[in-house]
Amino acid sequence: MKLTGFIITLSALTVVACGQTPEEKVKAYEEKHDAMMGEYRQMMDSLSTDPAKTEAYYNDFVEKYIDFNLEAARKNPDNEVAVQVLMNLRGLIDDKQAGEIISGMSVEMQEREDVAALKKGLDARIATAEGKMFVDFTVNSVVGQTRSIPPQPVYADVKLSDYVGKGKYILLDFWSPWCGPCRREMPNIKAVYDKYKGDKFDVVSIAVWEREPVEVTIKTASELGMDWNQINNGGREPAALYGVEGIPHIILFGPDGTILKRGLHGAEIGEVVSSYLK
Repeated sequence: MKLTGFIITLSALTVVACGQTPEEKVKAYEEKHDAMMGEYRQMMDSLSTDPAKTEAYYNDFVEKYIDFNLEAARKNPDNEVAVQVLMNLRGLIDDKQAGEIISGMSVEMQEREDVAALKKGLDARIATAEGKMFVDFTVNSVVGQTRSIPPQPVYADVKLSDYVGKGKYILLDFWSPWCGPCRREMPNIKAVYDKYKGDKFDVVSIAVWEREPVEVTIKTASELGMDWNQINNGGREPAALYGVEGIPHIILFGPDGTILKRGLHGAEIGEVVSSYLK
């Protein structure tokens, strides 16, 4: 049980009074929020030897914490409080609820750069949610080398639709060579690929947010035994189209291109793939 960026005090569910300046409203929210976090930490410490009570308290707290923040956003559509609520509720509410918070903000707040960026990511994830059809992208990827000395990379446009929607289940892995968690996930992906590859299933890795030349991506993929389909040189656009905020991010597509599952990790990858291939 992990709680990051939260806080609440059960006696502080009223957010701000009328007549306060925006600065005063933000301060009032932060004080109540900090007090709630303090109470949370104290209670979690006191219950640490009793897992059942700890879990029960945590679940109750999170429910009240979400309600507290949603009410704060509703009462503060025109100031920084609504933005702080969005940040504090990340991972606790779904994209639809987050979108409702943004749509409830004043036009001026919605036009802020940070809010606009959040909304863009939310809209992308809603457009590519489970049950939706895949969104295509094109990447100018390295697909081979010339026979010259020294060899030079050969680039070609590669589309997601070259793989997805062609009658197979496709596992798409957003990764990058600098990403430690991505590297740790590879054995799980490889195990699934080795077990199920064939007429019904395949894997595609798309390298995004690379920080070094594409040759590093190609070399790293080889070192990690990623002997399935590779799209390198992805940059930012593929991740942005799917609202990916962190990698690895793994998506399973159905044979017709429908998005079946998002955010797969660890043993869950094999379990989900197996459930569809039965």
